[in-house]
Amino acid sequence: MTGVAHLEWLRSRRSIRVFQARSIERDVLTRLIEAATTAPSSTNRQPWRFSVVTGDSLRRRIVEAVRARTEAMQAIISRGHHAADFASYGDFFFEPLATAAAIVIPQYRNYPDLIAQLIESGGGDPASMPTAGAMQAELCSTSAAIMALLLQARAEGLGACWMAGPMVARDDIHALLGITAPWRMVGAVALGFPEESPDARPRKQLEQVVRWHEGENP
Repeated sequence: MTGVAHLEWLRSRRSIRVFQARSIERDVLTRLIEAATTAPSSTNRQPWRFSVVTGDSLRRRIVEAVRARTEAMQAIISRGHHAADFASYGDFFFEPLATAAAIVIPQYRNYPDLIAQLIESGGGDPASMPTAGAMQAELCSTSAAIMALLLQARAEGLGACWMAGPMVARDDIHALLGITAPWRMVGAVALGFPEESPDARPRKQLEQVVRWHEGENP
């Protein structure tokens, strides 16, 4: 595949929120997780873990937990000035999970900032010398792993949607899946065979997101 062709393939990826009533084979799901683990990570710590939920009962319990927390949040917002703004948006917090054949809950954990500790041991102030901790390296690494998972899903003919909405039920989901400290979830990925083909969403122009530094500095 050429660079140009690969870029076009990347542009073809969509966030899919409606899925067919069709299960995903275990070996396909395994490849998705293997793809995720190819991501780079600070000092190769690989600070990620994934809970893959395919059982009907547990998937329903996750959906209901997110729905209940969303409705509680809607009830609070409805007393303010932005009830209409959130009225239909909240459905996106749980609806993709409801038809998904599999739900993946990515997790990450933090590690001690060893460089900061070394600076401190030498009498320095770690706050004056930003290290990997300043960029939340473990969270960044796990985010890269999730993107690799999404791209592998695309290659497998699956649809996927990485969702922040389920975080409203973080504590419930942690309890349902036995996720304990130091691990913490990073949203949820709904997976399945696509039942929709959404149009591309607008993207910012490159001029809005890049600054080129070429030649000698003045």
